Amino acid sequence: MTNETHSPRILFVINSLEGGGAERVICLVASVLAESERTWTVTLVTLDQAHDSYSPSERVSRIHLNAAGNLLRSMAALLKLIRRENPDIIVSFLTRSNCAAIACSRIARIPCIVSERVHTTSHLSSAHGRHVKKALIKLLYPFADQIIAVSHGIRDDLLENYGVSASKLTTIYNPVDSERIEDAVRAEPSVTLPLDFIVAVGRLAPNKNFAMLLRSYAAARIESSLVILGEGAERSRLQALSRELGIADRVHMPGFAENPHAIMARAKFYVSPSNAEGFPNAMIEAMCIGLPVVSTDCDSGPSEILQGTAGTQKVTALTMARFGILVPTNDEGAMSAALRTMSDTLNRRSFAAAARKRALDFSIDRTLAEYRSAIGTSLSTFADGRRLDVPA
Repeated sequence: MTNETHSPRILFVINSLEGGGAERVICLVASVLAESERTWTVTLVTLDQAHDSYSPSERVSRIHLNAAGNLLRSMAALLKLIRRENPDIIVSFLTRSNCAAIACSRIARIPCIVSERVHTTSHLSSAHGRHVKKALIKLLYPFADQIIAVSHGIRDDLLENYGVSASKLTTIYNPVDSERIEDAVRAEPSVTLPLDFIVAVGRLAPNKNFAMLLRSYAAARIESSLVILGEGAERSRLQALSRELGIADRVHMPGFAENPHAIMARAKFYVSPSNAEGFPNAMIEAMCIGLPVVSTDCDSGPSEILQGTAGTQKVTALTMARFGILVPTNDEGAMSAALRTMSDTLNRRSFAAAARKRALDFSIDRTLAEYRSAIGTSLSTFADGRRLDVPA
């Protein structure tokens, strides 16, 4: 071993930086590490050519590839980049990026940490090509050096169903950048809003189950309007359903918002009807703002957040949890009842205080320390005849 000091080169990889929780978190993690670890060279790579909804720090090098959503093209382009840039470690987010990163890291003989953002079994239950995707995950994920799950539910799913060793799995919750959110809340909303509304946030996709929310909202007959922030392929279907239910004049879908927090902060409460989540960033951010939360108890994320413990049994009816209200997935009656319950002023006040308290458990300092430790451990393990400057 030589005495030469080596500055680690960290390559972050994700499909794109289009709007979404994973995209925001990878920008945040890469940026804070680049700013705080001045000897680290941090690069953020996107596999696809797409519009960036988020921007990393100026200390983060930015590279766009052009894989066009294809896994084989992703692998080829990423391997070519790795051979050119010669990173010491890859850190990837999202399933396609994870599969490409693991395969390329084995060829390049460098460590790879992947972050699984979704409950894999639930997320792929109705996806196109789900059998092939599940087979790829079973084949490749066990070869990652570390797998970061963003909730205990995701960790358990990978352990039980995808052949991943418990020794490679760790849970690191997504961070809440409370200072950024506080600044964002003070800005004027980018869209005209109803005076009285509740809010939901997410891609307009089948797994988010906004159709169930619309039906439940129509049945609840609460006074507040409904604002859904997000964009996606389900827009026309949801708009048609709103008209069919006679609530089109009370349902607002302004699309993706660059600053959703300025809108969320003006809502009465936050609602999530999702069938599948990994760790719902928007929910935690809503709680940081002080919004009470109503959520379905999908396979990972919401229950851990709102019950305050991992591994609890699924709820079978409307449940007043410690930090919000939980209802079973796809249960329109329970969701309607929850919307009415949270419309009560005393309930909202109680759950708003609980939400703020719970959000403190997801500090950015804690999350970044855990990422720094994970990266440092892999760098130390794979130090190949070089001494790496890795913080303790």
